Formats: sequence, C-alpha cells, structure tokens
Amino acid sequence: MSDPKSRETSKPDGQEGADSIQYPTNHLLGVLDTSSQVECALDALSQGGFLESEIELNRGTEFADRLGATTGRRGLGDWFIRIFERVGLKNAESELKEQYEEALRNGAAIIAVLTPTEERKNLAVQLIRDCGGRFINYFGRLNVERIGR
Repeated sequence: MSDPKSRETSKPDGQEGADSIQYPTNHLLGVLDTSSQVECALDALSQGGFLESEIELNRGTEFADRLGATTGRRGLGDWFIRIFERVGLKNAESELKEQYEEALRNGAAIIAVLTPTEERKNLAVQLIRDCGGRFINYFGRLNVERIGR
C-alpha cells in the first residue's frame, strides 16, 4: 500500500492553519519503529477493512516540532493545559504527547487510525501489535485508554 495519508509535508483535510494539530478524538495511535513495521501496518489495516481516509501516518522532525508546539485542544481546554504546563503540572495527554514527540525525533512513525467503535478499535490494536507497533493508546472524546507500551 502506498503512503497516501503521510503527514510529513501535508495536513489533514479541514485542518486550520499549517501548524494546527487537532486532538485525535476516536483515534488509536501507535509507534512504529521501522519502515517494515510501517509497511506491515498500512497493508494489514487496509486488508483489515480500514479505508485510506481512516489511516494517517506522521513522521519526521517537522511534525515533531508541530506536535510539541500545540496542546491539540482549542479554547479554554488549550488555555488550561498551557497554564498547568507552565507551572510544571502535566496531565496524561501532555505526557503521552511528549512520548509521541520523542518517538518522532528518534526516527519512528506515528500511525493514527480512526476507530469509532470498540470492534474497530480492537481490530486496529491487534493489527498494529502484529506488525510490531508499540505505545498504543486510544484517544476518546473524554478519556485516554492506555493499551500497550
């Protein structure tokens, strides 16, 4: 499978501003350390019934810089997170974001898969794990589910 949704140089549809990164609501994220893991995961997800539009691949230091510069939230949510970060308090989202940013800086790729149902989430988890994915987390509307390190 090609890499149609890679975000090394492009931005998601409907995204505001070149540096805007949105909170990944209803997405499963995982770290893929090698090119073969990336290829395996893209192929497995595609063969598993996921559409190309449901899969996003992010990598590179440019994306890491953009990720590090945002909270992914808007309005009061963004403001509260930034205030807490300035005084040294971090929430789970901030800690996860820093770990994903570090993985990108170390040459890994971050795969994000839209998984609006429990069944789709479980399938994506299994497929990504089978390809060697790690640090898998699900970002719901109001919670983050830590699935695997």
